[in-house]
Amino acid sequence: MGLLAHQCPWFVAGPMLALLVVGLRWTGNLHLGALGSFVATESWFARPRALPSWRVLFFVGTVLGGLVYALVTGTLRPTFANGAFDQMGLVAGRGLPARAALLLAAGALIGFGARTAGGCTSGHGVCGVAQRSPGSVAATATFVLVAIAVAWLLPIAALGGAP
Repeated sequence: MGLLAHQCPWFVAGPMLALLVVGLRWTGNLHLGALGSFVATESWFARPRALPSWRVLFFVGTVLGGLVYALVTGTLRPTFANGAFDQMGLVAGRGLPARAALLLAAGALIGFGARTAGGCTSGHGVCGVAQRSPGSVAATATFVLVAIAVAWLLPIAALGGAP
C-alpha cells in the first residue's frame, strides 16, 4: 500500500497520459476529455439503450478510482471545506448552506465555461493543443489567464491584500 500513498511521479504519469491520448487518436480518431465523458455518462444514465460507451466507463472509472484510492489510503474525509475560501472569510462562519451554495455556483460556472468553450481544460489542453488547434490554444490560454487573474484578484477583494 505504500505505493498508493504517494502521487504518481510526473515522469510516469506524463508518458502514460501521452500513450492514452495517442492510442485513442490512432485507434478511433477519438479525443480524451472529462466534459465529453461526463456528458456521455449523463446521457447514458438518462436513457440507457445499450452497453455504456468507453467515455461512460472512463468517467465512472475516474470517479470510482478516486474513491477506491481514498478508501485504501484512509484519506476519505467528505467535507464542505473550501480551502483558501475559508481563510478569506467568504464562507467562514456562515454554515453549511453558504458552503454548499459556493460549491454549487463554482460548479455551475465551470460547467457553463466548459460548454461555452466547446470542451474542458483536459480536452483542450491535452488533446487540442497537441493537435495545434487554434481554438484549443485560445481556450487553454484563456483558462490559464483567468485562473491567474482570479488567484490574484480574489484575495485582494476578500482580504484587501495580494496573496
